[in-house]
Amino acid sequence: MKLGFIGCGVISIAHVEGLEELKRKGLETFELSAVCDIQQERADNFALEVEKRLGKRPAVYTDYRMMLEKEQLDAVSVLINHDLHHTVAEDCFAAGVHVQMQKPLAISPSFGRKMIADAKKYHRVLTLSEPSVLGAENVAIARAVKEGVIGSVSLIMDYATVTLNRGFFAGTPWRHMKGQAGAGWINDHGVHRTHFFTEINGSIDEVFAYTEVFEKELSNGKVTINPTAEDTAVTVFKFKNGGLGHWMCATSTHGEGTGGVWVYGSKGCLRPGQHVTLEDGSKILMSELIERYAPDIVEHPFAHSYVELWEAITENKTPISSAEKGVEALSVVFAALESATIRQPVKVQDILNGKKHTYEDTVFEEMKLPV
Repeated sequence: MKLGFIGCGVISIAHVEGLEELKRKGLETFELSAVCDIQQERADNFALEVEKRLGKRPAVYTDYRMMLEKEQLDAVSVLINHDLHHTVAEDCFAAGVHVQMQKPLAISPSFGRKMIADAKKYHRVLTLSEPSVLGAENVAIARAVKEGVIGSVSLIMDYATVTLNRGFFAGTPWRHMKGQAGAGWINDHGVHRTHFFTEINGSIDEVFAYTEVFEKELSNGKVTINPTAEDTAVTVFKFKNGGLGHWMCATSTHGEGTGGVWVYGSKGCLRPGQHVTLEDGSKILMSELIERYAPDIVEHPFAHSYVELWEAITENKTPISSAEKGVEALSVVFAALESATIRQPVKVQDILNGKKHTYEDTVFEEMKLPV
């Protein structure tokens, strides 16, 4: 099938690496035949990199609508700013093209719901490229937890702080503006975590959070902005099955960052990327978990995302990283943001169904949309 990329920024290379892995394993499913970016030079340079890695140079465009019109694409991977996801997705569906969306699914939950409805309206596939739940290691972790390797999950802790020295995350100012990113680090990075939380331990029921914008000005020496999106969030949550969680993410830290995930169960602790430690002190390495629980899954998360896209199109198979799971993960993020705004605990279901939207309305205001 013929694949196109819309957006040739930093994340696009990781997607090409995924396609490379499929090719090496003889699982080549898509031909990357066209790429598009509003910056001609970036698109041209990316096309050369694709040719080097995959053996064929894709056609280059600076207008995705022209690409959809000129190329007979089966699917596209959308790798652009969050505020454009829903518009571009609908244009692709209307052109008869299936869509894989880079996380987060949308800038906010209501647009996520719209995208799912649009996919159904046009009878097209919509999947999500969420690396936190894809690839052999992540699938093995989820399967192991669900099979009870560490017993029933009682507590998940996740800490993710980065030191930017008042610069821009990934060199992109837009990630610090809620009208383009939806929220700050809690959305850009945090949605990875909420998707992981719900994949391994089921739905989250209720959330309480505090958020702040501590860094009032950011600059890379050429561009200076006054961020509107939160740079610090501290959250607690409760799963529907009774487990608890503590989740913190910030881009406002100085001197030293921190990071790590701990999943505690009645029989032991799981550290993603490291090992399982059981209550008798014995350890299970990640390589052992993969061999036991996910020998059938490709290693690279983005390679797995294209396997999922292929199987969703050709076999109508429900992906692990589905759009529905993506909007649920996004709703956990927005439940935290809603809680910090109204200073009350928030049910995730109230965000998922649109009942509560005080914070989301502030995103619409910055996007200059009617509330």
